[in-house]
Amino acid sequence: MDKDSATFKASRLGCKEHWDDVYDREINNFNESGDIGEIWFGEDAAMKMVMWVCDNIDSPDARILDVGCGNGHLLLELAEEGYTNLTGTDYSQQAVALAESIAKSRSVTDKITYLQQDFLNPNEVASLAGSEKFDVVLDKGTYDAICLKPKDSAESDVDQSAIDIYPASVASSLKDTGVFLITSCNWTEDELISRFQKHLECISRIKHKSFKFGGVVGQTVATVAFKKKN
Repeated sequence: MDKDSATFKASRLGCKEHWDDVYDREINNFNESGDIGEIWFGEDAAMKMVMWVCDNIDSPDARILDVGCGNGHLLLELAEEGYTNLTGTDYSQQAVALAESIAKSRSVTDKITYLQQDFLNPNEVASLAGSEKFDVVLDKGTYDAICLKPKDSAESDVDQSAIDIYPASVASSLKDTGVFLITSCNWTEDELISRFQKHLECISRIKHKSFKFGGVVGQTVATVAFKKKN
């Protein structure tokens, strides 16, 4: 059964100020030790997303957007695989600064552009997408964070409007032939399909390590690929 967003309580993980603080610390760590920081959901989940792109997107010049890019790890891996038209956005300027520093250290700034962006602002989404729009949009944990965004700073209720706007922002960023690949730890595959079904339809699923509890088999993370609806 698809759980309602009311199941979640707002969390600091849905607050920009929290991520600004996180990436401030990670900038300091990178400057001191060269450590790029945490890889959300682990290396295995990230590399499965990278390999899906490699298996399904032939053109190295495909226009690829990573929403909520954080330290930019996904795009670094795609640059190593030969993709050359990569864009990462995050609402935290500190995340953008960290990602830019890491890209510079890896000598891939000619392949990757990082920008601050509010993906819930239709004007900013339209401005970045432009008339060409993107061939691929990636999300590794960003929708999860948005689903924990407080309605306001004093409430524990989540911001339902943000949860509803996000799928529309994805769709408006994509070309008619574009694809969206999302990894989540808060939603199951079927729940993601339900959440995005107004704008997108499922084309494939990536399998992750499973567990069995109470006779039910599940996954700790879910990854689903979508295409735009005609």
